[in-house]
Amino acid sequence: MTAEKIKQNMINIMGQMSNNSPRIDLERTQQVIRNESDISHPLYNRVIAYEGMLSGNALDDIGRVADYYRARSVPFTWLTWSQDDNVADLTQALEAIGLKKVDDMSGMSMSLTDWTYDAPAIPGLVIEPIRTPSEMNWFKDIVLPVFDLKEVAGDVFVQVCEAAAFCENALFRHYVGFMDGEPAAAVTAFHDGETIGIYNVATLEAYRRRGLGSALTAHAVLEGQAAGGQLAVLQSSNMGKGVYQSIGFSDNIVIGVYLG
Repeated sequence: MTAEKIKQNMINIMGQMSNNSPRIDLERTQQVIRNESDISHPLYNRVIAYEGMLSGNALDDIGRVADYYRARSVPFTWLTWSQDDNVADLTQALEAIGLKKVDDMSGMSMSLTDWTYDAPAIPGLVIEPIRTPSEMNWFKDIVLPVFDLKEVAGDVFVQVCEAAAFCENALFRHYVGFMDGEPAAAVTAFHDGETIGIYNVATLEAYRRRGLGSALTAHAVLEGQAAGGQLAVLQSSNMGKGVYQSIGFSDNIVIGVYLG
């Protein structure tokens, strides 16, 4: 099921973050999949999935998980997935323990079996892969300000993305878009078996509304398709959906984001 592949891709990329940083732990139990860190940022403290029916004991368990983050004074997010059988009950439980819904993201996918794309020409744009660790400085200068990742949160993010791109059996591919020779946009492709996850789509403010985000996304997907990918997946804000739909992505699920 495509919706589950979108969810599993996010779980797997969080596993990559944990594998490549001693400061991020990923916990997997029968009911919960979550990451935690001493870094005070919700990216590193997140409940990605909560499975099973919500009995009285499960409701107590949800409260304990939230209290664990709260006791450590770190902000955290809890995701809900519209395809899950328990989503309505889970939503009520999260609100009951004081979590606030802050966003809905669209889980989107696109079959690559027969996909083709004729990219519109953007004068001055050249897209290159990041080939060496030193070139991660381009990635850092684009992605961190766009996603407001500052100080240690940003440093660890770049370290993880670099390690996952240059380790043995690396699964990350990073690309940078240059406008007239200047680094302007970036994207990451996570090669997760036959699924290509698209992450970190970022364009610097001075270069927005020129089609760079769609151009880099399409480029990363084309590269993934050439490497054997059969499905591309991503998560998008409501604002960004049109960009991805123009490439061929379709909505599959709604991912609720609750902040604690």
